[in-house]
Amino acid sequence: MLFICFILFSIPYAQAQCIASGPNSPASSASVPYSGSDYSFSNPTNALANDNNVSTAASVLSLFNQQTDYLQVKNFGFNIPTGASICGIEVHVVKSADNVLLNLASVTDYNVRIIKNNSLTGPNMADPAQWSASDTYITYGGVNDLWGTSWSPSDINSNNFGFSIAGEIITTVSLFPTARIDQISITVHYLDPTVLSAQAIQFNVVNASNRSALLSWKQSTEETTSYVVERSANGRTWETVKGSTQKNSNSSLHTFTDTKPFTGKSYYRIKMTTPDGGVSYTTTQPFALIDHTTLTCFPNPFTSDIQVKGIMAGERVAVTNMYGQCMYLSAPAINNTMTVNINDLQPGVYVISAGNRKMKVEKR
Repeated sequence: MLFICFILFSIPYAQAQCIASGPNSPASSASVPYSGSDYSFSNPTNALANDNNVSTAASVLSLFNQQTDYLQVKNFGFNIPTGASICGIEVHVVKSADNVLLNLASVTDYNVRIIKNNSLTGPNMADPAQWSASDTYITYGGVNDLWGTSWSPSDINSNNFGFSIAGEIITTVSLFPTARIDQISITVHYLDPTVLSAQAIQFNVVNASNRSALLSWKQSTEETTSYVVERSANGRTWETVKGSTQKNSNSSLHTFTDTKPFTGKSYYRIKMTTPDGGVSYTTTQPFALIDHTTLTCFPNPFTSDIQVKGIMAGERVAVTNMYGQCMYLSAPAINNTMTVNINDLQPGVYVISAGNRKMKVEKR
């Protein structure tokens, strides 16, 4: 038990992690010509939603490379907190090309830019790959990509924040491609000073007995007066989990059991309130409900320490000899993995068990 506590509480403090907001869809869309553009986008508002209604820019008879207008979308409805720092911007585009054949006729990116304060900003992020004949989900930018400029929350929250894309159409005598865009959405990643990392408060979520989720956490300071556990099926929409938090007075470890977690993958976070009314959150911790049916012990054979996996939080690990005598019994497990030190046992064959699951091991 002491070893487990050491592992749990010796995790280094880390900076808070960036939070994802989105993907958000735009509220406005327009085909915007520029010097040198040849084809406008029809029905530009079809790019507001992924519903198989597409905005198209169709070519006419030409043997030269020609460009579409900018398809520009804005007003994504973000509400990034005022004190946040922007980590990166991801733009997601569902696009395709019609009437293309090998390298005889094709559509490629021509100019892909972010819109800041109603102006095209930063480098051209055009992807040289040809647009596919079927709808393809393409991501521009990334979690740590600022598109060559600096950002404030007000820049992102503005109705004039957006995205611009123009395609290049290569035609032949018999093939006249069409650039097609179904949807454009944006995800913004930001660092919120009111959000503490899971490591900073030593926050953990593991599988427990009876198909439950066991949450445990410990803060470096005890300024918080109340904790509320929240869970989400998608990491965006949150609900409060009913139940009570338990605190170990000796270790200051807080625990909470969700007896009815979501099936499959879900997410948890802790809402913390201080005496002066300040509210902060942990970053999210993923969780997947698992039925552990077998134990795994490593190494086997062993000499002193042996790692046992497949434990439910709250279960005790027992070591018995071949006569059924209990030689070791652990404290209730905190994680789904436990390292057991049984160096004082004589060489021989033993049975390690947790719940109704057992495994034979050999000590040398």
